[in-house]
Amino acid sequence: MDVLGLALAVLKLVNFIMGFVDRQQLMEAGRQEEIAKEALAIAGKTAAGKAIMEKINALSPADVDAGLVGLEPK
Repeated sequence: MDVLGLALAVLKLVNFIMGFVDRQQLMEAGRQEEIAKEALAIAGKTAAGKAIMEKINALSPADVDAGLVGLEPK
């Protein structure tokens, strides 16, 4: 195997690993989104949840953005 063939094999391996990691991150994001949807549905069904949802719905978009600033994963 020559140097170019070895370099190509290494690049293919790196590409595979990066694709795998990307797919894992997308699956985790999907799981987190489903968890958030279910939590919202459950919260909406409880009396306390209804009160919280009223407060959330009363927030302006700027207030929501300010509250979510530190919640994004790094």
